[in-house]
Amino acid sequence: MRVLVSGYYGFGNLGDEALLAGLLAGLRRQGHTPVVLSSDPAATARQHGVEATHRVAGLPLAVLRADAVVSGGGGLLQDGTSRRSLDYYLGVIRLARTLGRPVVVYGQSLGPLSPEARGAVARALRGVPLALRDEPSRRLADKLGLKAQLVGDPALLLEAPKGDAPDLPAAERPVMLVPRGGQPELNAALLELARELADAGVPLAAMAFQPREDAAEVERLREAVPGVAVWEESDPHAAVGLLARARYVVSVRLHGCILAAAAGVGFAGLSYDPKVKGFLTQAAAPCFEAPVDLRALSGLALSAPAPQAHAVAHVERLSRDGLDWLGAALRRGRFTRGND
Repeated sequence: MRVLVSGYYGFGNLGDEALLAGLLAGLRRQGHTPVVLSSDPAATARQHGVEATHRVAGLPLAVLRADAVVSGGGGLLQDGTSRRSLDYYLGVIRLARTLGRPVVVYGQSLGPLSPEARGAVARALRGVPLALRDEPSRRLADKLGLKAQLVGDPALLLEAPKGDAPDLPAAERPVMLVPRGGQPELNAALLELARELADAGVPLAAMAFQPREDAAEVERLREAVPGVAVWEESDPHAAVGLLARARYVVSVRLHGCILAAAAGVGFAGLSYDPKVKGFLTQAAAPCFEAPVDLRALSGLALSAPAPQAHAVAHVERLSRDGLDWLGAALRRGRFTRGND
């Protein structure tokens, strides 16, 4: 089956590319031929070894040529960023339904949504199989009259490349800091944490998951705390290998936490959005919200506790089961014509 995948792809966001890598692996194992809607089709094709087409100019023909459309994953169904973004993703779903193509919404978060947007989402998704990646999203779906399956983020299933670089000696393993542009209070807490850890002699590294938004925050960390090493990686699998060499990860980015879990490294999240808190709750990982308790966060980073193996195994199971759910939904391929 030729499956068209719609999401925030080709924008250089490591988290979304990690999600895509996990999704593509699952679709290929099931015998499907994925095609990706991308802002940069050439880069997506090169990075993931997949057919890709432009997310706007190539959209109508791509939907016509597809046997089914998967919307997801990621934080697509929200208008907290912009209403224009939400309208685009709902537009893809509406176009596919108009052309009679089965649609599945998979691996997404839902919200935040304005009252007007709630109505638009409820209408667009009525009768569409829906799989969401956190409990707050599922509860919101229920309020909108939408039935949703709980699944895990497929990025959790990524592994480091075979023959990856050897581990660092324990004394050299850094605490990895992952900021997020547009979150001044949480980034300020990350900077204060960096100062405290540097004073305690702890090695530090920082990483921009979306360079165009996060690079300035990484540079601010490096300038304020000169010992902070800057780690760079755009390949999702290699990023898992990189994070595996950290002693602990403190991240404002959701996928900083998710890839730390995939790497088997302890992590804490600074939550700016319910989707971050939702994952941290599932993984039984520490969650901090503004104003951040720096004493508690510093204590965690210094002690670098291992992740909760049972909880991480549970969310990994949700990820595997979610891909199975997606495969079954695609096989049925019959849901988008109705209104019930």
